Amino acid sequence: MTPNVLALYALVALTVALAVGYLGRYVIPRPPVGRMVGADIAVMVTALVVLPFAYLHVPAGVVVSIFGLVVLTLTQLTLAPVLGGRWAMITALALCAADVAAYLAGLPLALLVVNDALLILLVVGVVNLWAQAAVTPAQIAALAAALTVYDTLATGMSSLTADFVQRMQGLPFAPVLATSHGPNPSLIGLGDCLMLSVWPVVALRAYGRAAAWAAAGLEAVLLAASIAFVLTGGRPMPLLTVLGPLIVAQWLYWRRWLARATPPPTRPLIDRALQVAHAEAPAGVWVALSPSGAPWPRAPRRAWPAARPACPAPRSLPSSGASTNNPPKRRGQRGEVIRPGMPPPAWPPPRRRTGRASRATPPPTPHGGPATRVPGPAP
Repeated sequence: MTPNVLALYALVALTVALAVGYLGRYVIPRPPVGRMVGADIAVMVTALVVLPFAYLHVPAGVVVSIFGLVVLTLTQLTLAPVLGGRWAMITALALCAADVAAYLAGLPLALLVVNDALLILLVVGVVNLWAQAAVTPAQIAALAAALTVYDTLATGMSSLTADFVQRMQGLPFAPVLATSHGPNPSLIGLGDCLMLSVWPVVALRAYGRAAAWAAAGLEAVLLAASIAFVLTGGRPMPLLTVLGPLIVAQWLYWRRWLARATPPPTRPLIDRALQVAHAEAPAGVWVALSPSGAPWPRAPRRAWPAARPACPAPRSLPSSGASTNNPPKRRGQRGEVIRPGMPPPAWPPPRRRTGRASRATPPPTPHGGPATRVPGPAP
């Protein structure tokens, strides 16, 4: 049992590392759903609470079909930036087909390996979709708090989770990351994997590398403690019962640290201008400051003249018959300069007849009269 448990938590650590590494290298073509809001978290918590109750009373074939469709879609979205859309779909179909084929052929080890690969890809894709949807640390903390209450009731105080896992054990597309099945299985649920992977990613985006490394270190300590609990007690540990409060505590700490580490914006010139304005200028008057911080001297206000001068009379133009050295010029409609005494241009020019009418017009004769057409013999 010990090697299986160690291998399980090694897979968990690999999932977290892949989610963080995927974030800085690839962008998932997510659907146009906008950014994550509080209502999305509420719907997600409701679905996570209601679905296990529904799956216990739904035929196993329906449950496997629903999970298979979800796994196929998210696997293709995760692999699309890496392999391209067509090859991502081909790979996702091949993995899903291999999972179903291993189940039908009765190969439990192949089923376990393929199912774990699909679940890791699903977790990486969902975590990066949430991160690209601008999920905030406060929303993840709220989700963790709600799942803490649910996991405590469903895993620690009742057999709901155990019954659900027992029903899905050995089926394709099971929502568990497992290294062994049987009387003492070594497995971890999909919700635990999601919360273990999403908090370091969100902490990295919101607070930096120090917060991400701190989250990863605390999760490693928690996984080690859960291994010791499972090996000594022989019973499963509700991981979210401890992980949820840890996420909430980290959010509160980094939020407070960020508020202390970020100084308020300084505006020395604006503060100096306001100080001078309050001390020297009347209310509602702006004060201009020099680069050294001293107020500029106020220029004397210019007074308007008592009476404006009258507009000068327009200059009279000489008539067209007057003899002047520089006669006035006027312009035609196309910019031609016309001097006095010149006849105005013929504008617009006569149109040139084109088309059938011009071809039908008889040409002029040499003496100026119209041309006459002599009819010839009939053909």
